[in-house]
Amino acid sequence: MFNDPVIGIIGGNLQHSTRDFLRYLSDFISVVSVTILLYYMITRQNKHHEDSEVQYRHLFELNPNPMWIYRTADLRFVKVNQSAIDLYGYSKDEFLLMDITDIRPESDREKLMDCLSNLAEDGVNISGKWRHLKKGGELLHASIVTYDLQFNNEACRLVMATDITDIILKEEKIKAQNIALHEIAWSNSHEIRRSLCSVMSLAALLKDAVNESERREYLQLLQQCTQDFDEILNKNNKKVDSLREI
Repeated sequence: MFNDPVIGIIGGNLQHSTRDFLRYLSDFISVVSVTILLYYMITRQNKHHEDSEVQYRHLFELNPNPMWIYRTADLRFVKVNQSAIDLYGYSKDEFLLMDITDIRPESDREKLMDCLSNLAEDGVNISGKWRHLKKGGELLHASIVTYDLQFNNEACRLVMATDITDIILKEEKIKAQNIALHEIAWSNSHEIRRSLCSVMSLAALLKDAVNESERREYLQLLQQCTQDFDEILNKNNKKVDSLREI
C-alpha cells in the first residue's frame, strides 16, 4: 500500500520506528487485501462448483431417460437414476449388487463383451440398439450412448439408455406385414393362377369328352383342382386376417 518512496516523502521527518511501523502496516494491509481477494475468488469458484454439482444432479437424477454409471474394471453398477429404477423394475440397492451383463439376455453377452473391448477410451460412444431385460424378464430395446469418466476416483462409464421398444415393435410389425403381403402376391401370381388355368383347361376337356368314362375322369380332376383352389384361397384369407391383427 505504501511503497518505500511514498513513505520517504510523507515520513521524511518521522522517526525511524514510525517509518518501520508504516512499512509493516503497508505489508499487513497488502496481505489482508490479497487474502480477501483470494477468499472472494475461492468462494466464487466453490459456488460455481456447487452450481455445477446441482446441474449434474438434475441432469442425471431427473433425466427422463434411464442413466447409470458402472465401473469399467468389473462392470458393476455404482450409480443409477430414478428413470432406470422405474423402467427396469430393480431397486437402487438391487442395481448396486449387479453388473451390466445382468440386464442382458444370455445370448447377447458375448456380443456385449466384444463391443466393450472396441469402445473408444475418450469421448462419446454411440453403441446403437441393444436388447435388455427387465426384472420380470420382459424384453426391451434400448439405444445406448456412453461416456467414459472418473467417478469416486475410479474409471467408470456413464450410460444413457433410450427406450425404443415401441419403435422396434412397430418396425417388426411392418416387416411381418411386408412378408405376408409378398407371400399373398406370390400366391396370387403363381398358385391361384395355376389352379385357375387347370380348372379352365379341365372345363374345356370336359366339354369335348367323347364318352362317360372320360367325362367322369375329368370331373374328378376338376373336383381336385377346385379343392386345391379353395385351400389356397383360405390360406390367403388367413394371412389377410393376420394382417388386420398386426
